[in-house]
Amino acid sequence: MMAAYEHFQLAIYCTASCLNNSLEQIAQELDFFEKHMKLSKVYIENHRGDVSLSRERLQELKSFFEARGIRTAGGITPTLGAAYRPGYERLFGGICYTEEASRAKFREAVENAAAVFDEVIFDDFFFTNCGCDDCLARKGDRSWEEFRLELMTDVSENLIIKPARVINPDSRMIIKFPNWNEAYQATGYNTQTQPLLFDGIYTGTETRDPATSQQHIPRYASYSLLRWMDNLKPGANGGGWFDNLDCTYIDYYLEQAYLTVFGKAKELTLFCYSLLKDHVYVPPLGFQLDKLDALAGGLGTPVGALVYEPHHAKGEDHLYDYLGMLGVPLELTPHFPQAASPGPLLITANATRDEAIIDKMKAYLRAGGQIVMTSGFVERMQGRGIADFTTLRATGRKLAVSHFAVDTAICTFDRFAQGEAISLPVLDYATNGTWQSVVALEGQNNIPVLMYDNYSKGKIFTLTVPDNYDDLRKLPELVVNKLRAVMTGKLLPYELQGGADVGFFTYDNETFVLESFRTTLAAWQVRVPAGRELTQIAGRRQLRKLHTLEDGSAVYEIKLHPSSWSAFKTAPAQG
Repeated sequence: MMAAYEHFQLAIYCTASCLNNSLEQIAQELDFFEKHMKLSKVYIENHRGDVSLSRERLQELKSFFEARGIRTAGGITPTLGAAYRPGYERLFGGICYTEEASRAKFREAVENAAAVFDEVIFDDFFFTNCGCDDCLARKGDRSWEEFRLELMTDVSENLIIKPARVINPDSRMIIKFPNWNEAYQATGYNTQTQPLLFDGIYTGTETRDPATSQQHIPRYASYSLLRWMDNLKPGANGGGWFDNLDCTYIDYYLEQAYLTVFGKAKELTLFCYSLLKDHVYVPPLGFQLDKLDALAGGLGTPVGALVYEPHHAKGEDHLYDYLGMLGVPLELTPHFPQAASPGPLLITANATRDEAIIDKMKAYLRAGGQIVMTSGFVERMQGRGIADFTTLRATGRKLAVSHFAVDTAICTFDRFAQGEAISLPVLDYATNGTWQSVVALEGQNNIPVLMYDNYSKGKIFTLTVPDNYDDLRKLPELVVNKLRAVMTGKLLPYELQGGADVGFFTYDNETFVLESFRTTLAAWQVRVPAGRELTQIAGRRQLRKLHTLEDGSAVYEIKLHPSSWSAFKTAPAQG
């Protein structure tokens, strides 16, 4: 048996055209991977577009890898070439599942994979975007979302699960959900029904370069989506899958691995064999995987401010990821919490998908919980019960601001800070009915940034969100610290202070990882309570104790180089 990582497995996905060469050539290419990484598994794809591999070829490849001590599984990319559905264009070759010839071809690919492999994963083209006349007729008066969610549930059951079981009763079918979770429902990914049908799920953790990629996925999503999937079907999330496409910098590629491991993935899958063979990214990835493996066993269960992200949610897409890059530890879930958390619950406009959201929030607050809701949520819920919580109301106006103030002693604000110019929606409110924690100043006026109201035994904050979510990182350090403190509440036994562009990954055993999203050397501070000390457990040594405060708490400085990370643990002070 080959050497393997101790705390996660490493797999490579091989597309149907990746392994066209002779077994001798593949052996030479595999030597390169194994020189730098501890490979445990390969996914061998039998179908993609116009390319389909025979059962005989699949068996040959399976035997080849297993003879080298590498486990195998099957893979399918559900796309078809132009010969299917002639006369109708389909983005990315997405399959029309209302046409019998296309259904039959896809079912054949499933049967061939199940005949050779006990496990088969479906790449993230398992959706439909077809708008042909047959699809239009089947849709009828329903929305595309309703039609496609129902259709892909039917496809999952009748073209995958049932045919695979007939061919191979021991087969396990795995659905890989892509990274663009804000749009699942538009093309039929159904997180309510499909996880119940499939034997396992898998998570796309590829973020690439958010500035230049058409998917514009924030970098923090490599962590946050993995956590949502873990909470979607506990124990069933097989791992995280990422690639080197559109990674402008090598750090962006490596960062996907970091955040996938920080999210506690059981397996990392690299896409794909042909893109990575003899590639410069492989040696540094292998170098970092050794370090990540040494760290992973010491990290507990992730904890963070809960983010309620219901099924089929849309609204303030990926807003939580931009908040995560302010150094706010987050834990996403599709389930509204039944009990109040030590940290506030984040409610964005995405939560308006839940028709019972107002009643759920009331119960949560009555139990003593705290909620942070966004201006987008307030705007969408006007006239739908939001007035029970706050006097804040959307005006439709916007204001460019760059000067901020935090907290009040009596009337005036305590502290002021200058930031970069950003555009904020203007919310009106009743003086003394709702109170200010952070405001933005412009001329002889100020507008809400972070406000709060009391409700029963709980407290509800409202965060005004910039038009461009990325502008959150332009907020001055004073404001970022306030937001971070409110959004973590009593969740953590330590406190992070400093500016934005940082990932703060926290665990239930008092360990945490800090990663810089910056392009220059930067420093943050961590305050630990009296009787505790902070030690570094991984990463470049950049920790130093600054001073001890009057209450006995200690303040440490952590310096991080661009795109680097370090891990720490708090423990009782020695001596």
